Amino acid sequence: MTDSSPSPTPMPHIFGESYEFNEVRAFLGGDPKPPNFVIHRNGEVIGLCLGLGWNPRAESEPCEVWVGRKGDQPKWGIKLSETKGLLPVYVRRTEGGKWFYNGEFQVTSDSTDPAIIRPRLQPPTIVAIAQLVFLKRINPPAAPTPPAEVVA
Repeated sequence: MTDSSPSPTPMPHIFGESYEFNEVRAFLGGDPKPPNFVIHRNGEVIGLCLGLGWNPRAESEPCEVWVGRKGDQPKWGIKLSETKGLLPVYVRRTEGGKWFYNGEFQVTSDSTDPAIIRPRLQPPTIVAIAQLVFLKRINPPAAPTPPAEVVA
């Protein structure tokens, strides 16, 4: 006999609480593919995981996403800059640590201007930034809702 009861709805993530990366990606329904700073599904950005080691202004107002130049990062930076609507943002404060839910944000602008990017470079760790994406916190912080199940 099979259990036909609906699967339980995950609890909303709580502002300031910490989560493992895989919990975040599963909760948002993201594809298990890099780059990991963007949680994405079907080619769309649906959330962000920003480590302070690579995005030292992730908890600033405005929140800044420093998009790198490696691999597909620049392509995803462009997609992020074109994203409309709310994005849940998670911040990792220490390398290898958990991800803290920091609320929902909206993209407000972006820049590829070297005069704006250059002062943010922090050799030897951060030596190349392709783009800056600026985000505004939407107050009050609200918990993201899990994605609706897709029926095939």
